[in-house]
Amino acid sequence: MRKSSIILSTLLLASFWLMLCSFKSTSDEEMLSDGYTTEDLDILKQDVVNGQTGQISLPECHAQIDVPEGLVYLDKAQAKNLLIDYWDNSESVLDDLLGVLVPRENEFFYQICVAYVISYDNCGYIRDNDAKSIDYDELLEQLKEDFKDDNKSLPEEHRCELIGWAVPPHYDSVNHALVWARTLAFQHGETVNYDMRILGKDGYVSVNAVVDPDPETIDEVSVNESSMVKSIRFDKGYAYADFDEKRDKISDWTIGGLVAGSILAKSGLLAKIGAMLLKFWKIIALGVVGIAAGIKKIFSSK
Repeated sequence: MRKSSIILSTLLLASFWLMLCSFKSTSDEEMLSDGYTTEDLDILKQDVVNGQTGQISLPECHAQIDVPEGLVYLDKAQAKNLLIDYWDNSESVLDDLLGVLVPRENEFFYQICVAYVISYDNCGYIRDNDAKSIDYDELLEQLKEDFKDDNKSLPEEHRCELIGWAVPPHYDSVNHALVWARTLAFQHGETVNYDMRILGKDGYVSVNAVVDPDPETIDEVSVNESSMVKSIRFDKGYAYADFDEKRDKISDWTIGGLVAGSILAKSGLLAKIGAMLLKFWKIIALGVVGIAAGIKKIFSSK
């Protein structure tokens, strides 16, 4: 049941992502042409994105982030506004949330189409001695079979297929970062979920984003991958190399377990993203209400 719910959340994540991008509007004219009213826009424009740039302290995980060029950082208060108030997620999303990176060009919350959600898991020190010995092709085949088995218990419209690695899992032993991207298929199309895990001595920082399956888009994210990973730096005494076996906690997770567990064994950020993208239904509802009101006026006048 737990694995099935995660697959369902993955499906929701993918389908909402494609719908969200297909309806994305970047100007008042486009919003109005989609059925919004000027009153709707006035309400939406009350929430202005007040993102931060430069160096941001992340005291919860004893780290800091140097905000990558082209993005701004939303602190926990603003992230709560985006994830809870706009994207209709439950309060539990805040448990491990640090903040969110969004495109700098977004002036208002309703314009945000993609976000890099940053969270922290203080699971302990993850040994990386299995990183070079993992057969990710074999792991992929096992994950595909698990998806097929779990799909049997889901309604047909909710079934999701793991196609393969959009970016094969790879471990950066210098920066102690694990990165991979997977392609997911469902009834209405495909999407790619891009995951980055930066390891520290007490756990790991997670950066999770959903991107278009277009190869150029994936290549662009891959090019920026290194700068994104390097943008997060643990404070002195909390980096991966600062681990002390005599006093620090050792995690049950392994490198291979992180890749497999993020889909199957551990409900977490991926499921939360699937939930929070429900925000778009609120935006659609606003437009539908506006259109319905217009239709009512037309028929009333006749």
